[in-house]
This record gives sequence, C-alpha cells and structure tokens, in this order.
Amino acid sequence: MKKFIKYIIFLSILFIGLLYISDYVYTQIYLNSNPRNKLQYILNTTNQNFDIVFIGSSRVANHVDTKLFNSLSNKKTINLGAEGAGLNDNLLQLKLLLSQKNKISNLFLQIDSNFENEKPSNISTSEAMPFFKNKIINKHLQKYFSNYQKLKYIPFYRYAINDPKIGFRELFFSLMNKKPRVDPKIGFTPKYGNKLLHSNLSLPTSISKNNIILNEIIDLCKNNKIKLTLFISPYSSKTQNLDYITKLKEKIPELIDLSKNYNDELFYNCGHLNNKGAKVFTENLYNATKNNL
Repeated sequence: MKKFIKYIIFLSILFIGLLYISDYVYTQIYLNSNPRNKLQYILNTTNQNFDIVFIGSSRVANHVDTKLFNSLSNKKTINLGAEGAGLNDNLLQLKLLLSQKNKISNLFLQIDSNFENEKPSNISTSEAMPFFKNKIINKHLQKYFSNYQKLKYIPFYRYAINDPKIGFRELFFSLMNKKPRVDPKIGFTPKYGNKLLHSNLSLPTSISKNNIILNEIIDLCKNNKIKLTLFISPYSSKTQNLDYITKLKEKIPELIDLSKNYNDELFYNCGHLNNKGAKVFTENLYNATKNNL
C-alpha cells in the first residue's frame, strides 16, 4: 500500500511538474516569436508614431486598404481590425498601444452592432492568454472571468482551455516563425468573390441606452489627445433591420455613416466587402474624413 501511495505521489508531482514546464515553454515561445496576430504585433510595437490607427472587427480588417489610404493621405496608418473583435477588445488594443509608449494622432473606430456588447470576445481573450501576466491584460480581463483564479494559478490551464486558438498547432507555427497570411504591419485582409446568395445577416431590432466601453475609449482618447473618428462601414441591401443604423446615429450623432449606396457586387457577404468594394470604401472613407485629419 505504501508503495502504491508513493507511486501516486510521484505521478502527481511529475504531472504538476510537466504542467509548469509546458506552461513556461509555451509562454516563452509566444513571447519571443514573430507576431502572428494583431495583439502580438501590438505587444512588440514600442515608441512608434502613428498618424492613423484603425481598430474594429473584421469589418475593418476586410474593409480598410491601408496602402491605398496611405497613398491618398500621405499619413502613416495601420489597420488593427481583428476578426471577431468587439469594442472591449478594441479598448484593450488601445490600452496596450499606449502602454507601449506609442503615440497616436488619429484613431478610427468602427461602430455597428458591436454597440450592443460590452464583454471581450472569446477570440481576442484566447489570443491574450499567453500574455496573461502582462499588467494591462491581466487588469483588463480580471473582472470578466469567473475562472480568473484558475487562469492565474493553475499552470497550463489557460492553454488547455484555449487549445483551438493557442494550442500545439499555433505553437508550432510560432516556433518555426511562420509568417501569418497577412502582415500585421499592414493589417488589411481582403476578401475575394461574392457569396451574397448564400449569405444572410440581421441587425438588432432594438438598441442599448449606452455602452460603457465606448465611453471609456472616448475618455482614453481625450486624455491622450487622440482625435477619435467613429464610422460605420457598408452593409449589403440584403441585410435585415437596416433601420438599426438610424437608431445608432441618434445615439452617436458624430458617427460617420458610410453604410449605404454600395452595389451588391462589391460585397463578399452581407456584412463584408470584397477586395474591389474595400478599395471603393477606403477612398470614400478618406474623402469623408480628410478635412479632419
């Protein structure tokens, strides 16, 4: 019996040790590899001066052609739009950019149905997990996780529960320093083709009274003397409940509305432009804002 107990203790110690080692190895690889997503890029960017930073969801990543905007504006721009990101994730991006001593003159923020959500997305929070000990990330995410203590104290737990996003496959690519499909320094992710026939999208039927995350972004920009531009990008004519945009503009009078008057052939699906549409939109966005830059 004593031998069995000793054997169980030995296996337990070995298992816990492996968890600590795995956690350390994963973290060091992610900390020291080339950035493979927008969050990693931000954490590796310090003391830079950006004339214009675009943040938002895939409706920024797929819509704002940074090279074209650069040529039109003669400004240094970057597209930090991230697929699946919400306003909470955008706030974290902004906090990290500023904590890294980067200077931003103009911040362009995409507003749409993301106004209805104040919580971080699963995608962005999983990408943040390798950097959980970063003070900004830790403080920002602390109040949103019921399992915060587990994330903080149980080794390798944060990787195990986010395996599809930051598991072995992504670790291997990071270890090999495999470049991502889109250079984070550019950030524009064009869509090709038109899949409207197989696409449907419905905007909310009602609107929230307020969004405290948006208010925090506005205050952060004011405190850091960043000019904030709020805009909404196009939806196809097949999108349902488009009157939500009217309600949104009543809540946010300064919102620049570029959501209409785009031919459906310019769309990849109901909520995303294709590459041709993105170029048209980028030029329209520039023309709508050039006097304020």
